Amino acid sequence: MKKILILIIALFFIVPLNGLDLKSAQETVFKAMRDEMARTMKSLQTKGMPQPYFATYKVKIQELFSVNAFMGEELVDVSSQGDIGVSVMMRVGDEKTDSSFFENTVLTTAGGQLPSLSYGSLRRALWLKSDQAYKKALDQYAKKLAYLKKKDLKQENPDFSKAEISSDKPLLDFKPFDKDYLVSLAEEMSAQGNVKEIKRFYTRIRIWQEPTFYLSSEGSEYIKDDSGINIYLSAQADTPEGFPLILSKSMTFKDLSELPSKENLIKIAKDFSLEIQNAVNSPKGGAYIGPVLLEEEAAAALFNKVFAKNAQKTKKVLSLNRDIDYNMGDFAQKKGLRIMPSNFHVIDDPQAKSFNGRKLAGAYKVDDEGVAPKKLQIVKNGKLTELPATRSSGETNGHARLGFNDEKLFAQASVGNLFFLAQKTYSKKELKEELMKSCRKENLDYCYIIRRFDTPNIIAYKVNAKTGEETLTHGLEMPSLSTRTLRDIIAAGDDLNVFNFISTLEPPYSIISPSVLLSEMELKESQTENKKPPKLEKPPMD
Repeated sequence: MKKILILIIALFFIVPLNGLDLKSAQETVFKAMRDEMARTMKSLQTKGMPQPYFATYKVKIQELFSVNAFMGEELVDVSSQGDIGVSVMMRVGDEKTDSSFFENTVLTTAGGQLPSLSYGSLRRALWLKSDQAYKKALDQYAKKLAYLKKKDLKQENPDFSKAEISSDKPLLDFKPFDKDYLVSLAEEMSAQGNVKEIKRFYTRIRIWQEPTFYLSSEGSEYIKDDSGINIYLSAQADTPEGFPLILSKSMTFKDLSELPSKENLIKIAKDFSLEIQNAVNSPKGGAYIGPVLLEEEAAAALFNKVFAKNAQKTKKVLSLNRDIDYNMGDFAQKKGLRIMPSNFHVIDDPQAKSFNGRKLAGAYKVDDEGVAPKKLQIVKNGKLTELPATRSSGETNGHARLGFNDEKLFAQASVGNLFFLAQKTYSKKELKEELMKSCRKENLDYCYIIRRFDTPNIIAYKVNAKTGEETLTHGLEMPSLSTRTLRDIIAAGDDLNVFNFISTLEPPYSIISPSVLLSEMELKESQTENKKPPKLEKPPMD
C-alpha cells in the first residue's frame, strides 16, 4: 500500500537552533531579562498593595520535531515546530508570609509564547507576563492572609529563607539532526506490528532541543539544556475471546548520541510486537496473592509511582476549596520512619550528569530559586532521613523546581536523579531462583514475573515454582500501589538501569533502579468486558 505522508510545519521563529548564533542570543535574552527585571522590581506596584520582593524569569527556545507512524506504511504524520516561551514566577508580601503555597485559580497562567527572539519582543513578553503574575500573586496573597486569619493559623517557618545563590551559564551547542533518518526509523519500527494479531501498532519519535535561560531578582542566572528524544510504542489487540489488550513502551534519552542503532531499535519494536502477539494467544490469568518479581521497566514504574511522587512536594499548599492537599507527597510526614528494607539506600544526586554511559534527565546545577543543589541521602538503611527542600521549607537544599508550563507561581520541592541502591544484590538468574524459593515457601505452585505494566494491562509471566518454566498470561491488573509496597521488597538485582522521566507539567528527573522481588503482591482479574471479535480477520496491508 502506498504510504500517505502528512507534513505539518509551525514555526514561530525562522532560524533553527543549529543555525542560531547562541552566544548572541544568550546576550540578547539576558539583557532583556535583566532590564525588565530591574524595572519590575523597582516600579511594578498597585496603589496600596505590596511590591514583588522576589521574581524569576525563564525564557525557553524550543525546536521540536515529531514523527508518528502507524503499521509501517499506512500513515506517517510529521511535524516540525519552533517556539519561544516565557514564564514568570513572582512572590509578594515578605519573607515571613507571602503569596506562595496558596491555591486559587482566578487568573490564568503567567506563561506564554512570543513571536521572535529580538530584544524588544522579549521585553514586551516579559512585561506582559510580569503584570499577569503580579496580579495573580496579589490575589493569592490577599486570600492567603484572609485564610490564615479565619483559621487562626500561624506558620512555623517563614515562607522564604535566605540562601547563597549560584549561577551556571555554559555556552550550549546544538547539532543538526537527520529528519529523514527519524522518519525512516519510525516507519520501520511501526512496521514490526503489521501482523494479523495486532489491530493497531503506533510509533512516535519526538526530538526536542530546548535551551532554557533563567534570571532571578537576586541576580542568579543559569542556562540549561532541556533537550531530549523519546521513542514511544503503542499497540492494541484483541484475544480470541474478545479481551482488549492495550500496551505501550517508552524510551527517553537526553540526546541522539545515546540512541541505540537502527537495527537495535527495530529489534526492540519487533520484540514488543512479538510480546503482544504472544499475549493475544496466551491463557487468561487468575487472581493471585504472593511473591512477585518486577524486572527493569516494571521496577522503575513502581519506584516512580510510590517513591518519586511521594518524595516531592513536601510542603502543604493551603486552599480555599479543600483542607487536604492531595498533591503533597506521602513522605512529608514520615521522616525517621522505616519505609524500605534495612539494606536499602536511596540517593538523590542532581549533580550527577550520567550513569553507565546514559545521560540523566534530572541533572541540574542551579534550582528555580537560584540555589545549587545538594546530594541527599533520602533513605539510609531503610529509614527516611531527609527530603528535597525549598527556601519555603525553613532551610533549602537546592531542590526547588518548577515545570515550564506549570501554572503555579512558586517552585516546589522536587527530586533530580534518584539512585536506588541495595547493599546485597542478585544476578538475574539468582533473583528468579529467589522468587521460586519464596513461592515454594508459601506452598504455591506458581508465582509471577512482571516485566512491564500499563493501564489497564500488565505483562505478567506465570512461573512454575519447581521448574521455572514461564507462561505469558493476559487479563491481569495490579491494584492501587502505595508506599507500603516498598517494605515488601525482599531482594534486589544487580542490574541498575536508567529511566528518564520528562513531562511538560513537572521538571525532568531520572530513576536509576534495579529489578526487585516483593514478598507479596496482589494481582486481580481485569474487570474489562470482553468485546465481540470481528467476523472477519484484518485485511492484508499490501
